[in-house]
Amino acid sequence: MTQTTDTAGLTPEQRAEYLALLTPENLSALMRSTWTWDDRALRRTLSDLIVDLSAVAELRRGDVVCTDAVIHAAESRVLAATGEFIAEVLGPRLLIDTGNPFRAAMLTLTTATAALTADAERALDVVAQDVTGRVIERTEELAAILPEDRWPDKAFTGSAIHLARVAYSAGYTLSPTPYFGAAGLGAQAFWIAGSPTDDTVDVHTCTLAAAEKTGSWDPALVKTRATPVGDGWEITGEKWYVPGASDAATLLVIARTIGGPSLYAVERSAPGVTVEPLDGLDEAHQLSRITFEAAPGRLIGRDGAGGRIMNRTVDKAGTVLAGEQMGLVDRALGDYSQVPPSCDDDAAWRRYTRLIAGLEVARCTATALWYRAVTLQGDDDLDAASVAAAIAHIGCSRAVRRVALLLGSAASGIDGEVVAGLRNRARTTDLLLGGPALAHERMLERLGI
Repeated sequence: MTQTTDTAGLTPEQRAEYLALLTPENLSALMRSTWTWDDRALRRTLSDLIVDLSAVAELRRGDVVCTDAVIHAAESRVLAATGEFIAEVLGPRLLIDTGNPFRAAMLTLTTATAALTADAERALDVVAQDVTGRVIERTEELAAILPEDRWPDKAFTGSAIHLARVAYSAGYTLSPTPYFGAAGLGAQAFWIAGSPTDDTVDVHTCTLAAAEKTGSWDPALVKTRATPVGDGWEITGEKWYVPGASDAATLLVIARTIGGPSLYAVERSAPGVTVEPLDGLDEAHQLSRITFEAAPGRLIGRDGAGGRIMNRTVDKAGTVLAGEQMGLVDRALGDYSQVPPSCDDDAAWRRYTRLIAGLEVARCTATALWYRAVTLQGDDDLDAASVAAAIAHIGCSRAVRRVALLLGSAASGIDGEVVAGLRNRARTTDLLLGGPALAHERMLERLGI
């Protein structure tokens, strides 16, 4: 690539070349070529860039309806951010050739960041004209509201698309129906365990107890133990943040043996089981602490397969939550765009329209990541599905956090109960699987970084 000045920006051909060059493998190799590989802040930046670059790639696939201005704004933003990241990683090595293998290929991007930022701002002006004051309609297949009486029929078919529509509907309508514990976690874990001859678990009335007090979904941190007793097992330990436990008939529990973590079925009514509902933010995701004291259980699937079950279940559950988050985003953005705050002058109106434009870009990019994750759930490439799920969970969580912050400060025209419901649901779906810090490291781990 030829060098450009810091005001020249990038040609369309250079943009395409950089989007092809900026892969997770190349960006992580760039960090490994310097002292920055163990810098946690830069690893977090790397993770964010991977998410944004993935979103741009998905927007260009055309599966999500959006304007060219939205794509251009998202693309310019992430290219500018990546240019700044490269400069920070290379440091003085960017100024002169010291033999770093990435300098020559990356130099043009680092000198074009100012122009790319200005280009993104111009694109946002166009987006603002397209969406401000208009009814925002979703035409994508997954973004369709299902009547609540159809949720049980759709959520337990094993179809990722059907479950995605249920999750989206739950978020958009702010329904208090607790679908997630059984459909998003319990059924997924049971099916992943692969126990077709076991018909004693009704997936409609189960949930998964995996995380413990730390909230981590790392199998290595499971302390709950399973001890063989006769033909069965006894489960001892604690589980936290368990959704749907109060209504579940069967608790699917990750517990440790000498063979490693495994999955066990424990009846909620069994001796030694204490379910303690905890005060939470959102009634649809009622969380409980469960204590097991030598509670009788039976092995589900293969002994020692609990780590694989946890990892694959959190991928599927993250994709389900991403759907709920997109329902929340669409509901909030639709409401807010129709009830603008009081704008006393042109400057205030411009700030409002730019805000809506930025949210529309965030909505489109997150939706594209969610669609990709749902599409790959039924794919045979489990590694690709796992990566897409981790990326979607981060992208959709970021979008819903942004909406929640907006509603906290500027949504004076929307019903107060709706605002509170959106904010609490947004926070819950963001933190339920461990929160952003763990989600970013989980994604990098899935990528082998």
